[in-house]
Amino acid sequence: MRHTFLLGLLVFAACATAPAPNSSDPGILVIHSNAVLYRGPELVATVVYGQGKRSVAEDWLTLAVEMTSPDGSGPTIVRRSNISLYAPDGRRLPLASQEEFFRNLAVLRIPLELTLNYLPLLNRYEPGRIPGDRWFFAISATSVGFDEIPISSSQQFSGPLVFSVPGGVQPGRWRLVFDLKESRANIPFTIELKE
Repeated sequence: MRHTFLLGLLVFAACATAPAPNSSDPGILVIHSNAVLYRGPELVATVVYGQGKRSVAEDWLTLAVEMTSPDGSGPTIVRRSNISLYAPDGRRLPLASQEEFFRNLAVLRIPLELTLNYLPLLNRYEPGRIPGDRWFFAISATSVGFDEIPISSSQQFSGPLVFSVPGGVQPGRWRLVFDLKESRANIPFTIELKE
């Protein structure tokens, strides 16, 4: 009986101190062990961060993201310059430029493939959207990367978001932030050490 009580207490303590997204994070729904869904007034997005476990101590963090506008909202423009990643230590990391991305594509190619294997997810929660043909990064010399993407509730856009992380990716609570015209999408996720 005493062992059961101590085990229960330890499980409760572990759950209580876990920094994963929870109901106190507005608009966040955990949809997979490595993915969250965000619903806000201007943006609905899925963020897949499973590659983060494999990237601990690496110089790059790759996320797979899908985005659309909520039903009933007007179009929204998502700009590259308004996408940031906040590290557990509070540092703000800007989205990589197209040039930076292309220069490091040889190093990023496998993490990109592993990350994007999780998609699509968004159609399960926001059905009926048609795929858009724009993204922030061009993966080949013949494709085009865009600095802004106009999203609406009739389309969904998806692809990788890539961030340079000086000093290496660390375990802990990260936040992907989109500063939009009338709101801020603040999407937390936790990178844990790979088991």
